[in-house]
Amino acid sequence: MHASTLSAADVPQPRAEAREDLAPPAVGRPVVVIPCSAGKRPLPDRVDELPAAQLYTGPYFAKCLAAAQAIPGGWVVIVSAEYGLITPDTPIRPYEKRLDPRAVDHVKHRAQAAAMGRALRHAPEVIALAGKDYADAAAAVWPHLLRPLAGVGIGTQLQRLTRIAAALDPRAAALAYAAQAAGR
Repeated sequence: MHASTLSAADVPQPRAEAREDLAPPAVGRPVVVIPCSAGKRPLPDRVDELPAAQLYTGPYFAKCLAAAQAIPGGWVVIVSAEYGLITPDTPIRPYEKRLDPRAVDHVKHRAQAAAMGRALRHAPEVIALAGKDYADAAAAVWPHLLRPLAGVGIGTQLQRLTRIAAALDPRAAALAYAAQAAGR
C-alpha cells in the first residue's frame, strides 16, 4: 500500500467493547522520544528559561508531544539539537540550532539517558515519534527503538501523530504503525 493512501482503517483501532484487543502492556514504562522544535516562544521579561514543553512552539512538536503524552505510562524524552536528551519539564534557554546527524554526540546522549535513571536507560520499549535524524540520534541510545513515522512524508507523519493521540489505545496505534513501517 502506498503511504499517501493510508487511512484510519489501515491501522487497527481497539474497540471499546473488546478490550482484549489492546496491545499487551509493556514490561516497564515505555520511553517515547520526540524531536525539539525550531519555533520557540519569546521569553517573558526577567525570565531566562522555560520548561522545554512550554518553550517549543512548532506545530510538528505539538503533535509529537500530544501523541507521546497520550501513550499511558510513557516517559517522554526530547532530542534537543542544543541540549541533547531532555524531558518536557527541563528548563532551557532559546537557541537557534538544527540537529546535524553527523555531529550528534552519542556518548553525551547515553550519559544523559543513564542520568535519567536505569529504568529509562534500559527501557524494553522505546517509541520514536520523530523524523529520521532525530530517531537515528535516539537509536544510538536505544537500538531497539520502534519507528512509527519511518518511511513516510510529513503529511502522513502528521496524520499518524493525530491518530495515535486520538486512539483508544495510543500505544497500540503507534506499535501498529511501527510494524507497518518495519514491513516496508
